[in-house]
Amino acid sequence: MPTHTYPIIFIFNEEAGLYNAYIPDLAIVADGETMEEAHAMAQGKLTMYFRLCEEHGFDYNQPSPLDQVAEKWKGYKPSLISAVV
Repeated sequence: MPTHTYPIIFIFNEEAGLYNAYIPDLAIVADGETMEEAHAMAQGKLTMYFRLCEEHGFDYNQPSPLDQVAEKWKGYKPSLISAVV
């Protein structure tokens, strides 16, 4: 089973009182009341994304280096997220 690991950015949305999770290389967005909840929602979406790519033979963007994403998104919380498909 392949593992796909991508940079993810966490942004606290003060207006909504939620954490937004954004995987910029794949334009996947999720949210949650906590960072852990946002991470779990994003992980579910990432897993489904790769299942669909494999099922239909779609190409997808390769992950950017974490330091490059962190530099672009200064002031936010970068991390990595993985999906095993």
